[in-house]
Amino acid sequence: MDKETVGKELKKIISTGKVYFGLKQAKKSTKRGEVKVLIIAENCPEKFEEVGIPKITFEGDGFELGALCGKPFNVSVVSVIDAGESALPKMVKE
Repeated sequence: MDKETVGKELKKIISTGKVYFGLKQAKKSTKRGEVKVLIIAENCPEKFEEVGIPKITFEGDGFELGALCGKPFNVSVVSVIDAGESALPKMVKE
């Protein structure tokens, strides 16, 4: 999936759904079973091997992912808890 598509859908998710930012939050929410989709920057220091969670590798670094999320810092992982009005979870399953 290209950056542009991920960016548009991510903006919809942030404004209408629920997400967590960062590696620690991703680990915690994954253990609790809350995560619908993980969006992982290419330079993320850890690879998520959990089975059953759809993953998107973002074609850019954490600073680019952070900028798409409206954050002025590095975001290595975005955990999508509720997709809101976005179709991203359905796009990943296809």
